Amino acid sequence: MISDCENRLLGLGRCCVAVLALLLLSASACGPQKEGKKEVTVRDINEVMNSHVDELMSIPGVVGVAVGELDDKTPCILVLVVEESDEINRKVPKKLEGHPVRLFVSGEIRPMRGE
Repeated sequence: MISDCENRLLGLGRCCVAVLALLLLSASACGPQKEGKKEVTVRDINEVMNSHVDELMSIPGVVGVAVGELDDKTPCILVLVVEESDEINRKVPKKLEGHPVRLFVSGEIRPMRGE
């Protein structure tokens, strides 16, 4: 029989797997390489996200960080938040090392119950 604590850990593990799957599905090999006035990025977007994840996760209301895409298929860093607020908009940068950053209102993320 699985204890309540073990059940919660299993649920948390499934939640982590779901977030990792989101990361893998939306990951891109490299950042945008644009001509003209647009900024050219040097480091891979996944490296940039990984180096800033602790900083972003320390912002109250942030519940996750992932790599996603803008409407034009440009890779971006998604910051998952419980709800959008003026404070979050001030604290979350618009770009990280040349990569665009976008807020994604996911609501609270909770572990799934074990089966």
